[in-house]
Amino acid sequence: MKRILVTGGSGFIGTHIAKDLQEAFEIVVLDTIKPGYDVEYRLADVTHEESFDALKGGFDALIHLAGIPHPLDEPARRVFSVNTLGTFNVMSFAARTGIGKVVLASSESTLGFAFARTENHPLYFPIDEHHPLAPQDPYGLSKVCSEEILKGYSRAHGISTISLRFPWVWAPKSDRVGLYKSLVHEYQKWQKNLWAWVNVHDVSQAFTKAIEYDKSGFERFFITANDNWTGVPSVKLIERFYPGTQIVRPLPENRSLISSDLAKVVLKYSPQYGVEQTLS
Repeated sequence: MKRILVTGGSGFIGTHIAKDLQEAFEIVVLDTIKPGYDVEYRLADVTHEESFDALKGGFDALIHLAGIPHPLDEPARRVFSVNTLGTFNVMSFAARTGIGKVVLASSESTLGFAFARTENHPLYFPIDEHHPLAPQDPYGLSKVCSEEILKGYSRAHGISTISLRFPWVWAPKSDRVGLYKSLVHEYQKWQKNLWAWVNVHDVSQAFTKAIEYDKSGFERFFITANDNWTGVPSVKLIERFYPGTQIVRPLPENRSLISSDLAKVVLKYSPQYGVEQTLS
């Protein structure tokens, strides 16, 4: 069984993912907070390189989840420095200890829409991995820089690195369902998010597929649900909120405006959860 180090495995999303992955892998969580579930744990802060000194090798792969998840509650400098320095230290540790695979939890915020300060619209729909990245905020910038760090370590050390770009991750818990239902009801307010989302258990599936994917170098994939969260046909959303934007491939029914087709083909990712199923 592969032994996987998961940074940030005590957080809300990290807890779900690490617990899911325990079914297939031997998981070790690295975090500043002890997990609230049964798992092997190491106390460390990814922003302090010396935190890794007590860790020994023996990991087959590393999943990097630790970091600040958005730019809204922390100073810009801290958001950027924690996320980029954390990724640099993680990759340095992987290189020192011979870890051959690192998978980063990146974000659709690399595109630059969700937290844009000035007008910034998609060039086409559905958005795919060829769409330009143009973040204006410290979080989106930190994720673009983190992907560049992965590329650099892949070139220098031959580490296989994968960036999984997630939109809003929904966890089907009773205390969150009210929030998600409000997003559906007030979808007009969330134009900049492109109504893209993904169930946390599909996120776990994507990490599992990425760990099992056998190819060298750097790869990046958008990981989304099949549907947008509004229940409104995608073409109608585009006509109303992004009139004139080119539709380059069919968007049947309420298909996600951010495509995970590349992940479906390459990683064999197959999202299992839709909005109705998650909310129920």
